[in-house]
Amino acid sequence: MTLDAVTTEALADRMAALLAARPLTFYELLRELPDVEYRAILQAWGALRDRRALSRDPHGRYVLRAYLDGQTSPPTA
Repeated sequence: MTLDAVTTEALADRMAALLAARPLTFYELLRELPDVEYRAILQAWGALRDRRALSRDPHGRYVLRAYLDGQTSPPTA
C-alpha cells in the first residue's frame, strides 16, 4: 500500500467518524475538514463509497450505512 493510499484511508476513517457522530450534507462535511485539500477529500469520499459505507437519512444527509442498519448508536444532538 502506498503512502497516498494510507493517507486516503486515514482521511476516509476521519470522515466516517464525523458521519458516525451525526448525519451531514457533503457541504457540511467539507466545512468540518478545513485543513484538508478538496482533492484529498474526494479521494477519501471515493474510498468510503468503495467500502459501501455511505447511505442517506430521510432528509438526504449522508450517514454511515451501519447507523441506518442499527449497528451504531443514534446521535444525541
